Amino acid sequence: MKELVAIGTKALRARVFSQSVAMAFEVNVDISRSADNSAFISEAEKYYLTLQFAPPADNREYGWNSEGSILMKLSQNEAMALASVFLRIKPTLKIEKRKTTHRTHQAYKNITIGPNDRGGLLVTSGIVPVERGSFKPINYNLPVTQMDCVSTGLFLLGFLTLKMPWVSSESIITALRLSESKSCQ
Repeated sequence: MKELVAIGTKALRARVFSQSVAMAFEVNVDISRSADNSAFISEAEKYYLTLQFAPPADNREYGWNSEGSILMKLSQNEAMALASVFLRIKPTLKIEKRKTTHRTHQAYKNITIGPNDRGGLLVTSGIVPVERGSFKPINYNLPVTQMDCVSTGLFLLGFLTLKMPWVSSESIITALRLSESKSCQ
């Protein structure tokens, strides 16, 4: 199941659900930069993308921002790589041992995306504490249907056009394809 939600006038999110976990990409505005009208900061620089995985909660809801959720802020390069894999330009993606914090504890966040035997993609996301005993490691597997892959890929492409308003979506797709063809050689 896929959902697009407008938040206010500019922020958007895309969600994918399964019985065991939900995934959400959300476009956010950096509040510390939102009032900055400097000639050196473009409007596009004020936006960033987050990726969150949430376990099921009560009443057919999900535990967004709960102890069991995984939240990570994504770089523009990571957003481009994710768009490539969801648009099926790139067959797999692995983001490993990305050091960050999880609920004030140092942690490594990992994402692996590859083909699912039943069609679509399988997204595996996990978080491991840097120091043993800080918290229990968390790991989720989310099967993403082909239709949700397309919807999510297009959402990510929309984010990239937001970050690079002077570049068409066709040019971004061409650049992603060229980048993947170079890495396959």
